[in-house]
Amino acid sequence: MKSLRKWALPGALVVLAACSADRLSIPNYNAPTVAGVATDPNGIQLLVTGIQAGERGNYAGWVSDAGIFARESYNYFATDARTVSNYLTGILNPQRLERAGFASGNWTGPYQNMKNEVNLIAAANASSLPADKKAGAIGFAKTMRAYDLYIIAASRDSLAGPTEIPADPATPAPFVSRDSMYKAISGFLDEGKTSLTAAGSTFAFQLHAGYAGFDTPATFLKFNRAFKARIEVIRATQGCGAPCYANALAALAESFVTPIGAAATQSALDVGPMHIYSAATGDGLNANSFAQQSYKYAHASAATDAQKQADGVTLDDRVLRKVVALANPVPHPNNISATYRFTMYPTPSSPASIIRNEELILIRAEANLATGNTTSALADVNNIRAVSGKLPAIATVNLDAIVYEKRMSTLFEGIRWVDMRRWNRLSALPIDRAGQFVARVMPIPQAECDARPVKPNGCLDGQ
Repeated sequence: MKSLRKWALPGALVVLAACSADRLSIPNYNAPTVAGVATDPNGIQLLVTGIQAGERGNYAGWVSDAGIFARESYNYFATDARTVSNYLTGILNPQRLERAGFASGNWTGPYQNMKNEVNLIAAANASSLPADKKAGAIGFAKTMRAYDLYIIAASRDSLAGPTEIPADPATPAPFVSRDSMYKAISGFLDEGKTSLTAAGSTFAFQLHAGYAGFDTPATFLKFNRAFKARIEVIRATQGCGAPCYANALAALAESFVTPIGAAATQSALDVGPMHIYSAATGDGLNANSFAQQSYKYAHASAATDAQKQADGVTLDDRVLRKVVALANPVPHPNNISATYRFTMYPTPSSPASIIRNEELILIRAEANLATGNTTSALADVNNIRAVSGKLPAIATVNLDAIVYEKRMSTLFEGIRWVDMRRWNRLSALPIDRAGQFVARVMPIPQAECDARPVKPNGCLDGQ
């Protein structure tokens, strides 16, 4: 069977730069050491490039998995029914996902990347870079470590996981609670902010073109704060409440969120850093493009649940832009027939957003609604409805309205499963066939359990 998705980034680094022929001492980039990277002029750049490549490689699998759990998408791989049964039926007594099954990914890759981020900080500190350039590398590394740890937290939720990267891999770091994990993510972002504010006007390295507009310490900080806002609204709904909503609004004020009016264009909502792909030798392709993997389909509920535009007939424009009906339904032995596919990534080289202005505006609407500022929340919701959905305005705003707008605005971006879980609405997701269930968490991989003499809760029977 051909590979379904990239589970982890092979090796500690992806080497994308050639060594100069006149160098007398050439470091081994396939087995780098912190000391070697710190003393090599290309070392910091290679670590940064490898981190970005690792996150891009992990992104497609995360979005695909989260999309299946959220009933946004299906993976109908023709010769292996486990791409449906392992995700939607799992194993019984109690019903859950199998630790050694297909639906146990999104673990190794993020932790490999976090190891690279730890190494980047150590290499920067050991280098001869000026203090501000060291701070820039550390601020980047801390921000991206938060991003990678978020994938673990989002996929495992109550099972949680380790937040530290041990120097000796034979001694695994301990699991912490979900609350401690999200506090660690928030803390890494704040530490990253501190470093970025001391980083001067430029980085000592280049970011790829997907970070255009976010490629200096000052502009990258805006991305850091945007991600902080996402984390704080999650924490708010997990028990932190008003203080975390206030944190989210404060972070948004320092982010790249941009107010829009009803006359704005969609491009204003799409502003934000992106993962980029290409067919160039050694580069990567967008695995969630139907042109690349023609067995990933859209769940029909995106269209059947869509609200109508002012004519009472035309669907929410977000649905029209992102999915299309199939000429002929595609059957699958373990599920209902697929009747829609995604069009939002038209080619294998189509970029994928990491976080966008559209999401930030809806985060702000949620935080304002929760803290009593319904006027601002309603204005943001109606602007999104008008520009992104081409829908008529609503007169009042409540959480149901936020749920709908967030769903359509972030369709197939890895957001809905996390949102529905934190809002205690997983039971509202459709069950398409008897015997299926909506998974609340992805399991701790069996290999991780086997490596630990003392088993965390997620490795015990029944989890």
